[in-house]
Amino acid sequence: MSNLVAPKAGEQYRVLAATTENLQRIQERWVGLKERVEHKMQALAGKSRAAEGRLVEQAARAASGSKRIFWLRKAADAMAATAGGLAACRQGCSHCCHIAVLVSRAEAQVIAKETGVALNPKAGKYTMHNASQGDATGAAKETFGKPCPFLRDQACSIYDSRPLTCRQLLNMDEDDLLCQLIEGSAPEVPYMNTLDHSVAAVAILGGHQDYDDIRNWFVSRAPT
Repeated sequence: MSNLVAPKAGEQYRVLAATTENLQRIQERWVGLKERVEHKMQALAGKSRAAEGRLVEQAARAASGSKRIFWLRKAADAMAATAGGLAACRQGCSHCCHIAVLVSRAEAQVIAKETGVALNPKAGKYTMHNASQGDATGAAKETFGKPCPFLRDQACSIYDSRPLTCRQLLNMDEDDLLCQLIEGSAPEVPYMNTLDHSVAAVAILGGHQDYDDIRNWFVSRAPT
């Protein structure tokens, strides 16, 4: 187990210091991890993913952006349901709520409508055409350790409206050790491969979409 204690309700999230002990614990976990995850994924190999495909097709046929988001969410949730209890993600774990979360304008508009939180009109600085690896690195550094504006007591306050990115983020390790943020280093987590869902979302919502981190789309917190 990780020996890392998740923050309790009301406690502030802590980025760990880059101590020898913390770094060694991470390094030791990676020994044989690829083989362990591959063995775990074999359990999914026989499960049908037809439901996901049908939901993605439904999204592609939808007449409006909000309906496309609705069906893409359903597809992502179906994928997560297929993974079942194999993922390490658990309620109360909020490490991924303190890293970059890129959201398209179409999805940000849906979240704004559903939550009542105003959308920042100045956000949306990335597109599929102009975004570079440097932009992604810069966004990751800018948001590292900063809470999502919708995080409350280490839980998502808009869980039903959470971004597609969040729905697709599944840590296939045994616990949250590799998700823990450590000063000066980006987390390396054995996430489930959800590239097909990400590509489908871009194709269905349109390559012209502009993107930004959720913290830039929503500069104010949701009302309590």
